[in-house]
Amino acid sequence: MATGRSDRRREPVTLGVTGSLASGKSTFVGFLAELGAETVSTDAIVHELLARDPETISAVIKRFGAGVRGESGIDRRKLAAEAFKTPEAIRDLEAILHPRVEREVLARAGRSEAELFVAEVPLLFESGMERVFDLTAAVISSGERRLGWAGERGMSPEQVRGIETRQLAADEKARRADFVVYNDGTLEDLRVRAAELVDEVLKEKRA
Repeated sequence: MATGRSDRRREPVTLGVTGSLASGKSTFVGFLAELGAETVSTDAIVHELLARDPETISAVIKRFGAGVRGESGIDRRKLAAEAFKTPEAIRDLEAILHPRVEREVLARAGRSEAELFVAEVPLLFESGMERVFDLTAAVISSGERRLGWAGERGMSPEQVRGIETRQLAADEKARRADFVVYNDGTLEDLRVRAAELVDEVLKEKRA
């Protein structure tokens, strides 16, 4: 039977990564995965919950009506149309989703055998989820560059600004994070920063 000490040493360092829309956080998390981190996206978890989790589906329908039901679980577009009608509706949806997402992230981190477990959490600080991670990182990029990347995804500047009004400003995310990753260079620059961050995060664990 393993000792308590060895069990503790196997626990991963947990890192929550956030950033504004189209800041490059998904790319950065992808580089961390290439370096051996186990990674998860809370957006992906939300999609799974809305598609397959009976408890979540029931709670959403109870609040927003049967009209948001889709062929498989909840139709996310219909749900968004209802949820974004009022700030209260958004808060109600977040009250349904955030605790369930948090539980799933903690469960996956608890099962992880990697040295570093990384969760990409767009609303890390807004949701209060930063408290469940050992460390946090914010990926920061210039507004002009982010608008360009968002445009490549088919989003207008107005849509980007609409989303950002519901999030903390980039400088506030940077102020709250343990690590700040500036993404205004090349992809290779971002890859190098990912390697540097892994070394920084795991230095104490490997000592």
